[in-house]
Amino acid sequence: MKQIRFMFAMLLMATTLAFTACSSDDDDDSDVRDQAVGNYSGTTSIYVENEGKLVSFASELAELGEALGITFNESDFQVKGTATVSKTDGNKLIVKEDGSDGDQWVLNNIREASNGFIFDVESTTVNEVNFTNYSAYHLEGETKSYGGGYTSANKKLEFYIYTTMEEFMDAALKEANVSDEEIEGLAALLAAAGYTEEDAEEDAKQKVVVEFTLTKK
Repeated sequence: MKQIRFMFAMLLMATTLAFTACSSDDDDDSDVRDQAVGNYSGTTSIYVENEGKLVSFASELAELGEALGITFNESDFQVKGTATVSKTDGNKLIVKEDGSDGDQWVLNNIREASNGFIFDVESTTVNEVNFTNYSAYHLEGETKSYGGGYTSANKKLEFYIYTTMEEFMDAALKEANVSDEEIEGLAALLAAAGYTEEDAEEDAKQKVVVEFTLTKK
């Protein structure tokens, strides 16, 4: 049953993590953050952490989808959009979607790197889901990973956040008003396909990782 909740969550939450925008373009070499201020377009992609590696949801759900007669595509878990990046106090940047109630992500602990700068992402809550910094960004030639980074040459901003599968899907189901009858019906199909309660408990512990890839306009 938890796996069914997970599937509903993915399809619903993918649409809530898109970003939109408008901005400013001042340049001041005295602050490494200035080069990143402005308008962006890009993609939000959702992954599952599996044995320490990021796996697309389409790949992760392929076997399950086959059992249920559902086809999952990479595009089902990607959302294109636009965003604004601006400076704020305390050596931070804000990535904000358009609109008075738009979600925002705060990039902190910014430090200069050979190709631009690197940073972490502040923990935040979106649609009752708690997201935390996820270190998956790598500088060329380094093995250490960071929450995100900005590359000056191609004006590209990338960062990662994560939550637990259980928290992610519970919040999505609450927003989608999925009925118990619908969940029970799909749960029966899963059980028939050999999916167990033990499988569900393991899946609930998985990390849902969201990758933001933005390019400055």
